[in-house]
Amino acid sequence: MAEHQTVFEVQDGSVAFGGNQALSSVSFAMEKGQLVGLIGPNGSGKTTLLNATSGIYPLDAGSIRFEGRPIEKAPPHAIARAGIARTFQIARIFPRMTALENMLTPGFTTRDAGAEDRVTLIRRAKEYLDFVDIADFAHEQAADLSGGQRMLLQFARALMLKPRLMLLDEPFGGIHPLLVERILGRIRDLRDQGIDFIVVSHDLPAIMGLATRIVVLANGRLIADGTPEAVREDPGVIEAYLGG
Repeated sequence: MAEHQTVFEVQDGSVAFGGNQALSSVSFAMEKGQLVGLIGPNGSGKTTLLNATSGIYPLDAGSIRFEGRPIEKAPPHAIARAGIARTFQIARIFPRMTALENMLTPGFTTRDAGAEDRVTLIRRAKEYLDFVDIADFAHEQAADLSGGQRMLLQFARALMLKPRLMLLDEPFGGIHPLLVERILGRIRDLRDQGIDFIVVSHDLPAIMGLATRIVVLANGRLIADGTPEAVREDPGVIEAYLGG
């Protein structure tokens, strides 16, 4: 049994947009079984890191590895097929499709989906909708769902990829507290099933209570990395958030 297995690693990751250095030589490695909370003030580079990891745009320098394989030059569909699923701050759904049709959209099913007939895919999609408690809305147009329900739909659709690592960008943003608790519970359930997570969030109480490890970015640089307890007391983190 392999102990301390590194499942995700970014090494000296850098991204610039014009004169703005969005990420500057960021490095950290994530072990199997961890749940990493990625926090920092606005503009610190959190979403940029998720975008680079999911292939939306490339690193200017450095490398990203998933389960030992380099992915920093791979396109988004290849990264998704490799086992990394991504959600966005604003749910990316197809509003004129039903919730169930969104779940079955090509590109959101696993690479072995060809071995699954449509009946099996539909059953699996309904199971995931039930898992996030929106099965009753399976045949509703996505445009008619609330903001929180759209986030849950996006979350459920990501599970159709059967991911081993999930990147969640502000999954609690603008959502009713009861739905936040539901998402937190589902993340814990999925962790018990062996799925790892990197979660970007401004909801510090939620992420501090969920994560096993906190990575903090500020101005594109990594300024702290440790347990929630240690990071909460870190002077550099306090200064970054309070603008000292």
